Amino acid sequence: MAFRSTSNNVTHSKLGVWEIYEDPTTLPRKRWPSIEAYAIIKTAAPYVVRMLRDIASIRECWLLLAGWVTVELVASLVPAIALSFHGQLLTVVQTAVDHRTVDPHLLFTVAAGGLACSLATRLLRYARARISAPLHRRIKSYYSVHIFHAVVRLDVPTYDDPAVQHQLEQAFPKSPHSTIAFDAVSATLRLFSTAIQLTSQLPVLVSVLSNQPDGPLLVFLCLAHAFFQWAKVDKPFIGHGVWAATTTDPDYIKSEGLKRAVTNPIHRKEIVASGIAPSLLAQYRQAVARIADRAGDFYEVVASATTLRDGLSINVFIQEVLRSMPEIAFALRAVQRPSSIPLSLASLNLITQTTQGFTYTAFSLFDDTVTIANKLAAVRHLYEVTKIPNRVKVHVPKKDSIIDEDDPSLGVPFPEDQQSLELGISIEFRNVSFKYPGSDEYALRNINFKIERGELCVIVGSNGSGKSTILKLIARLYDPTEGLILVNGADIRTLRLADLRRAISVLFQDYTHFPLSIRDNIALGDPEHADDLDKIRRAAELGGADGLIERLPDKYDTYLERPVRDYYSTLPEGMTDLFGRPVDYGRVREAGGMANAEGGGGAGNRGLSGGQMQRIALSRTFMRSVVSDNSVGLLLFDEPSASLDPTAEHDLFERLRNLRGSKTMIFSSHRFGNLTRHADLILYMNDAEVLEEGTHEQLLAQKGGYAQIWMLQACAFLS
Repeated sequence: MAFRSTSNNVTHSKLGVWEIYEDPTTLPRKRWPSIEAYAIIKTAAPYVVRMLRDIASIRECWLLLAGWVTVELVASLVPAIALSFHGQLLTVVQTAVDHRTVDPHLLFTVAAGGLACSLATRLLRYARARISAPLHRRIKSYYSVHIFHAVVRLDVPTYDDPAVQHQLEQAFPKSPHSTIAFDAVSATLRLFSTAIQLTSQLPVLVSVLSNQPDGPLLVFLCLAHAFFQWAKVDKPFIGHGVWAATTTDPDYIKSEGLKRAVTNPIHRKEIVASGIAPSLLAQYRQAVARIADRAGDFYEVVASATTLRDGLSINVFIQEVLRSMPEIAFALRAVQRPSSIPLSLASLNLITQTTQGFTYTAFSLFDDTVTIANKLAAVRHLYEVTKIPNRVKVHVPKKDSIIDEDDPSLGVPFPEDQQSLELGISIEFRNVSFKYPGSDEYALRNINFKIERGELCVIVGSNGSGKSTILKLIARLYDPTEGLILVNGADIRTLRLADLRRAISVLFQDYTHFPLSIRDNIALGDPEHADDLDKIRRAAELGGADGLIERLPDKYDTYLERPVRDYYSTLPEGMTDLFGRPVDYGRVREAGGMANAEGGGGAGNRGLSGGQMQRIALSRTFMRSVVSDNSVGLLLFDEPSASLDPTAEHDLFERLRNLRGSKTMIFSSHRFGNLTRHADLILYMNDAEVLEEGTHEQLLAQKGGYAQIWMLQACAFLS
């Protein structure tokens, strides 16, 4: 592994295919509790108090927590009691060597005490498991709601921010089997338990070993060995400071890309249909051959390098010497006083075991302090993540301030008269320009138009012209970079966000299907009527999805994508087991109702086409816009017929025109169909600008871009 310094004093080293960069100006983490750790603990203390109050509020959790504390307290005292009995055993051995007699009562007491300590340890371990398991489940359930709330409240630009994503990751447990709050409680209890264990053991250890032959010498040797072993374990290959590792090896990058391509189910159909599997295999073989022994996962390579580095280090030789020194001291004493061999052997075993155990416990106390700091810092992240400010704010003109949307009472109520929604909502853009976060290109440039209440507006133009962006700004997923948007004549930024979004029904081009049943997917359009199957069926009928849903085995209870995967044994299907029997999961799949390929088992969409999937998404929009007739005044449809055939598209537009009543409806589309003939207003867009506006007849008369594309599409349809 070669080292060199870069121009900015960052140390660069190469390990296999990996390039490692370390900043030597950052201080490594100490092995003892640092000032930084204590500062972290102090800062996190208020959040820990809040966490404990929250845990105590969970049903019966305070009883479980009290039981767990009691068990840990008793368990921390058992080692000292066991050590006391071991010391008495040495007394029995000493008496036997000096006087050739044994006190049966004392021997029985020592044996019974040792057995009782062993049983107590086992029972306490069992009690800890019985208490911690339900406590963990209840804490995990409680904080799953906490995290769900923290994530679901975020708006689009905030959630898309990589810094916010990183902050969310810090608040999530590192493993699906763990919980930040439970880990913090567990680590804290372990720290206090360790401290009590050391405090109770120390006087007993001193009392037992002070009168033993060569006791201080053996204790020193055992302490030294334990220290060097702990120091070795705690020394990483890469420093604790700031470092980064990357690879630019083209063969390694390509080989990893090929592995992902063949293991990701999304690519499987194309690999099979195009017959490129042999080519992928050949490319992978070539890349692996060129990499040779330089390849490997980063931490795998680091672990291998660590093993090689430490294999013949001075530390290892010192450890081996110190490991043998107690036996050498025992041998010298045995040569000098052969009669003391039984006592010396017992002393050696007791001193070695107890001293090493005590030392490791003491060292773990130092390590646990830093661990506790990290655990408590995670608790702080867990609570602070609920306070991430959203980018989309409510402007309160009277207070001349900006307030986060989390308070639903802030902002101007919309509309003032709920019945007015039946007449639609007016939308006006004044000199609106917009850039997506992180982009230097305008998605909209100086847009001006007005859509009156109850009008049908169709926004047409090529892909990427800005049609979808207009709908996103109306739904206030983003705020314009420049300009003003008026809703019923009021600045959209002053309106209560919850009221505004409740009054709008929107279907975006990049619509999604939630990992829920079809019934729940449609019902999300109007959660208040989620249990009304008749309304759900009506929405499905209007969306054109009722026929395909009825043909599915589970009908409305069908999951397009199961959120829970199925599990199978490790034997690959198609091979033979150890007894020569073929491995076939067909019968267990059939017995468990699991799918062979499409659908169940956590993958697939039941073989539905893109048009059929879009009809289900449309049904959710109909559930909101038609079934909830009095609460929606503006309908937004972004390419609603992109995946539909011409007949289904025509039927959809007819249903929408007939059912919208007096509500305002805005469509975006790159296909000029029958809908534009009935539009009150057409906006023709290109390259982020509105170039033409008017009715169908007016735009045809202008003979501009709209008329040209209309004629091209009409000729293509007729031909």
